[in-house]
Amino acid sequence: LDLSALHNPDPERLPEFWSSVQQVFIDLYGSRLATIAAIEGHAPAAGCMLAMSCDYRIMGTSAATGEKSGKIGMNETLLGLAAPPWMGKLMVRTIGNRATEKSLALGTLYSPEEALRIGLVDEVVSQDKVIIRARKEATKWAGIHPQGRVTSKLLTRKEHIDELLINRKEDMKQFCAM
Repeated sequence: LDLSALHNPDPERLPEFWSSVQQVFIDLYGSRLATIAAIEGHAPAAGCMLAMSCDYRIMGTSAATGEKSGKIGMNETLLGLAAPPWMGKLMVRTIGNRATEKSLALGTLYSPEEALRIGLVDEVVSQDKVIIRARKEATKWAGIHPQGRVTSKLLTRKEHIDELLINRKEDMKQFCAM
């Protein structure tokens, strides 16, 4: 994704950009593969959406070293924007209605520990262990019979993917009008 497309956006290119954002979500959220997010730094806005689209989310913390850790969340309101409905609904499915309501309204970016507490990430590990831990988790998920895993995954996700597919043009129109 070329995020520079959002800074002084070219009205001719904006629909193409937004279509690619929608498609990345559809492909990742509906992937037949097990997907593990290894979050080693900041994951605001679309980065948070990418993480929430994965089956399992591991975020690194630098708390033990005293350095600042990355933050994660949907901070669009701090930029004067609103998260698109499908991203907001993704967050509701991830952390619940009330937590999402507050998070979206305030543009909250969470520390790894806060993100774990509200269910935005599944696990927090030392910054230097994120990739190692993600590989172990991926191996675990890969060990599950694909037919059962994929069927179960799509049981909970297909209606949400279908909703975006049905409303894709309207979503693009709303986004490009901002």
